[in-house]
Amino acid sequence: MCETCSKNEFESARAALAAARSLLVIAHCRPDGDTLGSMLALTSSARAAGKAAHMMVDDDVPAKYDFLFPDERPLRGGALPDLAESVDRIVIVDTAALAQLDSLAPVLARHAGKIVVIDHHTPGERIAAVQWTDTSAAAAGVMVAQLLAALGWPVGLVQAEALMAAVTSDTGWFRFANTNPPALRLAADWLAMGVRLEVLYARLFQTARPQQLALVARMLGTLELFHHDRLAAMTLRQADFAATGARADETENLVNEALRIGSVEAVILLVENGGAQVRVNLRSREAVDVAAVARALGGGGHRRAAGLRSNEPLDALKARLVAACQAALTEAGL
Repeated sequence: MCETCSKNEFESARAALAAARSLLVIAHCRPDGDTLGSMLALTSSARAAGKAAHMMVDDDVPAKYDFLFPDERPLRGGALPDLAESVDRIVIVDTAALAQLDSLAPVLARHAGKIVVIDHHTPGERIAAVQWTDTSAAAAGVMVAQLLAALGWPVGLVQAEALMAAVTSDTGWFRFANTNPPALRLAADWLAMGVRLEVLYARLFQTARPQQLALVARMLGTLELFHHDRLAAMTLRQADFAATGARADETENLVNEALRIGSVEAVILLVENGGAQVRVNLRSREAVDVAAVARALGGGGHRRAAGLRSNEPLDALKARLVAACQAALTEAGL
């Protein structure tokens, strides 16, 4: 996307929020730290600026992020029809894909004229009157921080901690290739405001239950290597969750475990969601564009981190994904 286009979109988003008296901020389903932290920071800052603001995610908030919401839980989707009618603006953070909003999608589609999207993924659908996309942003949290600064809305310790959670989640604690100077400069500002990295790290990465580690063991037991050990594939089935007592929200970032193998360039993790649906996480180091693989099967994401959902049987889907990733590795000369 051209730089001028992104600047125009940014200004449209800023103007839309500045003029709004009331907001509904929505995080995508299967929420991660970026969408939740961005939602909380934008909602709480809007309230501090004198706006009426609500936050919503039509899914369970993973337990590791409970600390972000000590006093108020996000609303569930049942409240959407009435709120969509009453608020001035609906803000969707960290996605521009209706598929990631599940049961909220039909209602949101009827209110596209009042929606503002803030997203850092490769542009796909056009679902909003105002849609600001910046693929150079390390996280949606970076974009929210920039927007709050331009609006002049208050940013205190609550917002700073939420935004730090957003950015550290999407950058792998500043280890991933999307880590860039704007993200690090913002992190320095938040540290100066009193965010304690060691406390945040413990909350995000050192609260695992024994059941989750048991699930990791079962996942690693399914590890297969393909294409001269450059491609790894792993699976988690409903039987694994039943045997360990682990929860679906405890699979976040497990796909990265296979990248500990030095030869592996790309990873596929397939997870049975229950019923007939399979959720796929894709990761790569550099050579393979896993977003392109995901898009071919109805998904999307970033070049090095993407995903999709499918009703195809797990084993058949796995075979297709392995073939697609092998083709991508061959094309990359690996």
